Amino acid sequence: MNQTQLRGPGVDVKQTSEVKCEKCDNVTFNQGVFLRKVSALVNPEGRDAYLPIPTFYCTSCGNVNEEFIPTELKNKIQLV
Repeated sequence: MNQTQLRGPGVDVKQTSEVKCEKCDNVTFNQGVFLRKVSALVNPEGRDAYLPIPTFYCTSCGNVNEEFIPTELKNKIQLV
């Protein structure tokens, strides 16, 4: 496998586009999670639980780009 080939079949890094932080233009990100509490009333197991939703945040300023926030959460979470 050459250095420009990603692990997925047929994906060449030369055919991708750079992602930058919307606030500071940094190009490196860490993985994080949004945690949502699931009420025992809607959980099939009948107890409170947590639902982790993966995202990415900027390593420089901590911003979460709009594109990394699931549509269902965009009006329900407050980012600092």
